[in-house]
Amino acid sequence: MPKKTNPQINYKTITGRDFAALLHPRPAILVTCCDTSGVSNILTIAWHTPLSYDPPLVGISVGVTRYSHSLISQVGEFVINIVDVSMIDALKTCGQYTGELDDKASLANLSLIPAKKVRPPLIAGANGYLECLVEQEVDAGDHTFFIAKVLLAQAAETAFSNMWVSPQGNIPLCLQRDQYGIYQDIGHKD
Repeated sequence: MPKKTNPQINYKTITGRDFAALLHPRPAILVTCCDTSGVSNILTIAWHTPLSYDPPLVGISVGVTRYSHSLISQVGEFVINIVDVSMIDALKTCGQYTGELDDKASLANLSLIPAKKVRPPLIAGANGYLECLVEQEVDAGDHTFFIAKVLLAQAAETAFSNMWVSPQGNIPLCLQRDQYGIYQDIGHKD
């Protein structure tokens, strides 16, 4: 059997902030947080990851200069709201404004509802929620990586059955830089 040869690939060097784009697209999520008096804020992020099954841990990376960073650090809680294409305008809005000056829920026409385990609210109509308690803050340069225990995870029955079910929900909505797209199933692993 002849040896398979690979075509010559030319590589370019990626510098500065552009290296992160090599790891995208990632699902875009809306994270809700609040101040110590319960006033909420919402931010759009794509830097998040599951960390552990037992205990259930997730991590989100938030820029240290962001208003939401100070809220999450002070209160020690946040909610990951998993949204679909119906909330594309909310994702864009919550990623463009600061909650320090604007009520992002109003700007994005989002309704907030009480969470069951944490102070920050849930976004009504999201397809899934992870209610999180910060366990550790890791200095990550110009970001902080918040490691959090998932106190409660919920998903819409019609959109999730041990994986996201399409077309209901069209999840996850992926973010690469300022471009959004939806996940597409291209086949099952054998």
